Amino acid sequence: MNDRRLDDFKIDNVRESGNRELIDGAFELWLAERALPRAEAERRLDQLLLVASERDSGRVAGMVTTYLETKPRLRVPLWTLRAYVAADFRQRDIGFHMLFAALDYHQDRFTSGQDRSGRGLYMEIENPVIQRARNEAVWQRSRFVFIGVNPRGDHCRVRYFDGARID
Repeated sequence: MNDRRLDDFKIDNVRESGNRELIDGAFELWLAERALPRAEAERRLDQLLLVASERDSGRVAGMVTTYLETKPRLRVPLWTLRAYVAADFRQRDIGFHMLFAALDYHQDRFTSGQDRSGRGLYMEIENPVIQRARNEAVWQRSRFVFIGVNPRGDHCRVRYFDGARID
C-alpha cells in the first residue's frame, strides 16, 4: 500500500514483539518531549502498537497507539489511532509510514478473521499544519475520509477496512 521508502528508520510492532527496549524508549520520549504527563504515558503503554526508531542508533523517533472505541455519533467500533513523532524527526515521512503500518496490521487481522472487533481506523488530526496541507475530503493513498470536526477543532477521519459492514 505504501511505496515511499524509509531507509534510515525501522518500524516495529511492539504489541506483538513485547520489545521492552522500544516500549521503554517510547515512554521516555513521551516524557522527555512533554507530549504526555507520566500517568497518561503509563496508561497508553497498553495501547502501544508501533515504535519507529533509527536503524543505526536505535533512538526512538515516534510511536502509534491504537485502542478499540465506539464513537457515539458513528455507533460502530473502530480502532482509534494516535501517532506521535519526536520533534527531531518530523518532516521525515515517519508518521506517514507508521499510519500505513498500523492500517496494514489492523486490516490484515480484520480480513483474516483474527480480530473483527473494529471495522476500521479513526483518528483526529490535531496538527494545524497537517489540517491545512492535507485538507482533501478523501486522502487518496490511505482512503481516510473527513467526517467532521471535534469540539477542539481537530479534523476527524475514518478509514473502514475492506469488507467491513455496518450492523
